[in-house]
This record gives sequence, C-alpha cells and structure tokens, in this order.
Amino acid sequence: MKNSGALLREHVPLCDKNTFAVGGISRYYCAPETAEELREALRLAHGKAMPLFVLGKGSNVLISDHGWPGLTLHLTDASADRPIAWEGAAATASGMAALNRLVKGSVERGYAGMEELAGIPGTVGGAVIMNAGAFTSCIADTLDAVTCCDRLGGEPLRRRVSELGLGYRTSLLQKGGDIVVSARFAFSRTADPRELERKRKEVIDRRRKKQPLDFPNCGSVFKRPTGNFAGALIEKCGLKGERCGGAEVSVKHANFIINTGGAKAGEVRRLICIIQKRVYEQCGVLLEPEVIFVGEFEEPLFRARP
Repeated sequence: MKNSGALLREHVPLCDKNTFAVGGISRYYCAPETAEELREALRLAHGKAMPLFVLGKGSNVLISDHGWPGLTLHLTDASADRPIAWEGAAATASGMAALNRLVKGSVERGYAGMEELAGIPGTVGGAVIMNAGAFTSCIADTLDAVTCCDRLGGEPLRRRVSELGLGYRTSLLQKGGDIVVSARFAFSRTADPRELERKRKEVIDRRRKKQPLDFPNCGSVFKRPTGNFAGALIEKCGLKGERCGGAEVSVKHANFIINTGGAKAGEVRRLICIIQKRVYEQCGVLLEPEVIFVGEFEEPLFRARP
C-alpha cells in the first residue's frame, strides 16, 4: 500500500529496529524522509483509524511479542543525513537527527551544556520528548523551542520551552502524543573545545566501563527514585544476574536488563515485575519504569497495595 509520498509496508518485524532486539510484527510500517511525508503518513493513519506508534532509534522501548496492530512510524536518520543548522551559539536540528551528532557538533564549536549526553543512542525528537539526560545534564538545559505536529498530520506548530512541561524523563509532548519535527537549542556557556571533547570522551568511556553495552538492552530500565538509585536498590536485593528466559539483570549494572540471546519481550516484562516486587518488599520503594511499553503484555506491572 502506498500513499503519495512515503511507502507503507505491511507485516514488518520490529525486533531489528530497537536496541532490545525483541518484539513482534507491525501491521503497517513507514519510514518518512521529509516533513511532508511525515504529515502524509499521519493523515493516512488518522483517516484509516490506525493505532499509531512513533519509533526513533528504539533505545527506550519494550515492544510486545504480539507486535503492533496499526502503523509504526519510524523516524530515524538511518536513510539520510538529517540536517543540523548552526547559527552562532544556536542549533536547529531535525527531530530525526541522531542526538550524538548534535552533542559532537556543540563540543567541536566550544558550546558547553551537552557533553554529558554523549553516548545516548536516540534521536533528537525522542530525546526532547523524554527530556533525556545523564549525570548532571538533561535536554531541558539547552532546549530553546520545538516545532511539532499533532497526530492528525496538521501543519507544524512552534512551541516555547515553557509550554512543554519538561520534567524528569518526561514532558507534555510525551503525554499528548505530539511529534517533534525539529528542535532549536541555545547555548549560553562556552569552553575550550579540547576540554569539552575530553569530557565527552570521558563520559563515553564511563558508559563502556559501567554499562553492559555488549548485549542488547534498552538503557536504564527504571527512573531514579527520590534520594536513591535504582541500580543500588536492585543490587541490594540480590537481583544481579536474576534471569527470566533469555532476559537477565546485568551483573555489570543492575538497572540494565540484557538480552542474552533469544529473549522475548514477555520475559523482559516479567523480570521487570519481579524487580519491582522484590525492591518494594525489601526496601519499601516502588520503582517506576523508564522504559516505554509498546503493545499488549500479559504480565501486569507490580502495584503496591494501599
């Protein structure tokens, strides 16, 4: 099936399109390369009442083994070099651009504020929607404005940062379902590019040493609880190395679940529930997943009794 712009494919596997390497088949799939193709795909999905799933680089999602019953809209820079336009101490990036390209560009120009985000495997759009962050930095620190469109495929609208409701790993864009077409970033601090590059490489090196990057994973599974660290609580409960089928709590970093080979999304979900229950029972803390669940899962998340 084809619209006037981007090609819509049918029955496309999603397991090779996310960093967990799990998940079933999407009924329809489209990877638009321009803003107009994006709007056309959105209008088509709306007109046919298709459930819509917007996928970036797939680094913060757990896709059900049952797949997705509607349209997967894949917004990634895999097929083209998405533009990042620099104007002095400001940059406007396509929502489909890789966040790491933006980070590297800011470092090379001596603009501080993004170097700690190095190594996050996502798109600019996904990073804005989740207010992605690492260490002491997050997207909100440098974000100036966003151009987005709604899921009806209407004309893009520009929104100020104050309208986005940016919080810890969340935003109103995530809750409302708007799609980031482009984002503008403004940098107020400068530094020696060599020093920023040293920090960027240091951050990447720290990730390699502390995170299980040799196995498919989604990044941090749980949000940081107030006054504590999810990984520390999980480790305290003796859950490092806990397995459910091919899914395992990493022995390298307890807030990571890895696919040791052939894991199913249902096994990952079950392991998440085991972690929630054990940490709540032993530490009194209910861990909130940072990973986004896509599709239907049999296993309900753990809920603490009142």
